[in-house]
Amino acid sequence: MRNPIGKKVYKIHKWCGLVAGLFIFVMGLTGAVLVFNHELEAWEHHKYWEVNNQAPVNIDKAYRTITSQYKNWEIRLQRFSDNPQETLIFSLRRPQERLMVFTHPANGQILATLDSHKTITTWLLTLHYSFHANLPGKIMVFITGLIFLISLVTGVITYRKVILKMLLFRVGFSTKTKRSFASSLHRFVGVWALLLNLLMVLTGAWISYGIMANGFIAASTPAKSAASPPIAISIDQALIKLKTQHPDFRPTYMRFPKAENQPLTINGFVSGQPFYYSQFYNAATFDAKTGAILNLKLNPAAETKTKLDSISHSIHFLEFGNWLIKLLFCFIGISAPLLSITGFLLWKWRIKNFKEGFKPQQSLRPGSRRLVSTK
Repeated sequence: MRNPIGKKVYKIHKWCGLVAGLFIFVMGLTGAVLVFNHELEAWEHHKYWEVNNQAPVNIDKAYRTITSQYKNWEIRLQRFSDNPQETLIFSLRRPQERLMVFTHPANGQILATLDSHKTITTWLLTLHYSFHANLPGKIMVFITGLIFLISLVTGVITYRKVILKMLLFRVGFSTKTKRSFASSLHRFVGVWALLLNLLMVLTGAWISYGIMANGFIAASTPAKSAASPPIAISIDQALIKLKTQHPDFRPTYMRFPKAENQPLTINGFVSGQPFYYSQFYNAATFDAKTGAILNLKLNPAAETKTKLDSISHSIHFLEFGNWLIKLLFCFIGISAPLLSITGFLLWKWRIKNFKEGFKPQQSLRPGSRRLVSTK
């Protein structure tokens, strides 16, 4: 730390952590929980998640029921499958309202209607992306992401001489004092979670920027309610046609027309595509009057910005992987709060020591000889 540039970098690292520490704590903790968002939803809505049914799935009946009972709503189908026991889950939208509607997979009967804003998953998502503060919160999240990115980069520069040694376990983990324990924990967590933290911060900042930009547009544009109308074609037949003509396309999400003369859009995964592409950027559009496939947009053929959106969404929302992958990314989410807490404690104890006239040992500073030793 004798290098004046190194001291400045360390100060930037320290102040970035202090300024954004609480926000990083909240975002990291909610992100760690949201890794298991599907499991969380299944647990929260277990009463309506499945039914005892063996009859074939009939989306047409469910859609007719929804459009007859919920007029002047934009309608989406967020869960469906060939499994006759899985309920269909519709997402109904207005500018300031969101409903989650569960329907019977065969007869289309409405089983439950919930306010999406009051569900655990949506509450956590809103906290994660806006701190429940609307546009100001979205701006704060974006700025926090940038500060966290700067903190990670300056941390790499500060601890660059010991990163490899720590990865090779050539640096000991000190537990002699609470300060040395916090320092060791801060360094080890920071180094071992570095690459995935950078990945999550970069993808999160990209997504956050889009959310913030859309927030500015929404704030300056009068809100317009969409109304998904009844459609003339059979949704179930459209799925059969898609499966026949494009067998590699696995549908996972539907966006119904927002008005007359608009198409039906079906999103999904495509076999053979790289895992880092999002399901929501593969789209098959159907003429809502004739049932003809109008267009098929796939990730590899998209423009650069769309590809970046797709990759960021897939990675940040973890649309791939098994339980081991989820546990790994859950650890990454927890690492951010750990870095915030240990960083704050180190700063607090350092200030206390200076007030008491105690000068911290050089060995506890980044890059010192004792820090990089194998002892």
